[in-house]
Amino acid sequence: MKDNVILLVEDSSEDASQVLLAFKKWRITNPVQVVTDGELAVEYLTGQGNYADRERFPLPCLALLDLNLPQMSGFDVLQWVRSRPDLVNLPVVVLSGTKNPTDFEKAHRLGANACVVKTLDLAELYELIQHLNYFSVASDFNSSAVDWSPEP
Repeated sequence: MKDNVILLVEDSSEDASQVLLAFKKWRITNPVQVVTDGELAVEYLTGQGNYADRERFPLPCLALLDLNLPQMSGFDVLQWVRSRPDLVNLPVVVLSGTKNPTDFEKAHRLGANACVVKTLDLAELYELIQHLNYFSVASDFNSSAVDWSPEP
């Protein structure tokens, strides 16, 4: 379970379930760890608290980040990630319900690799994930080849 984990930072259990079902449909087999707020994302990424066991909770090769989170916003999490030398190269894809282009512009300025609007079919996310091998090759966070390409 320690290789090529995807961290999903999402406070809505319905939205998290939708992403997980989409991954299953697309035959993405990477393990996914879900945290429900920004502070838990920071705890996970630093390996603190409940996430201290790096065998069970390894550093992810990719983070999917909602912007509207309790405790600490996705913007704040993104800014924190990019301020950390040990995480600066972690690929972060913003997956948010906002349709406000200003929010996505801000996320890009803070260092998001990509921004996708949450929709019922998650078609944009599917298209992005088909090209995520770029992230796995460019990232220091992959421990082996990431199988990002879902089978047709």
